[in-house]
Amino acid sequence: MSFFLYLTVTAWQDGRKKAVSGWIFLFFFVHFLVSQICQRVLLADMEKFPANFWFYGLSGEQSIWILLAGCSIGAALLGISRLTEGALGAGDGIFFVITGLYLGFWRNLLLLSSALFLCSMAGLACLIWEKGKGNNCRKKTLPFLVFAFPAGILLMCI
Repeated sequence: MSFFLYLTVTAWQDGRKKAVSGWIFLFFFVHFLVSQICQRVLLADMEKFPANFWFYGLSGEQSIWILLAGCSIGAALLGISRLTEGALGAGDGIFFVITGLYLGFWRNLLLLSSALFLCSMAGLACLIWEKGKGNNCRKKTLPFLVFAFPAGILLMCI
C-alpha cells in the first residue's frame, strides 16, 4: 500500500508540475528505511503486523547489499542527470534511489526498464503524431514518473 501511495503521489506531482516535492521524497525515504531496518536489524516479520497491507511488496531479500545495489540504480540516474546538466531530472534519480530501498536491485531494475519502455513508446507516438501535423517536437519533454506508475502497478501484480 505504501509503495502504491508513493507511486501515485510522485506520478501525480511529476505529471502536474514536472517536479516532485522534496518533502514527499523525504517522507517515503524515511518510511522505507525504517521499514527495512525493522525487517533486517530488528528481525520483525512485517506480515504479522496488523496493518501488513501497508508493507506489501517490501523486498524480502535478506542481504543489505541487494538493497544498496537497488539504490545504486537511482544513484546512476543522478549521475546521468548531473552529466547531462538536467536533461534527465534529478527527481527521477531520487525516485529510483528510494524505490531501490523498497524493492531491491532486480525489481527496481525491472521497474526502470518497464518505465523506460512505456516512456519511449509514448515518445514515439508523440513524434509520429506531431510529425503528422507538421510540427516539430524536439524540445518536448515527458514527465518520466508518470510512466513509472503503470510499470509499478504491473510490478506489484507480479
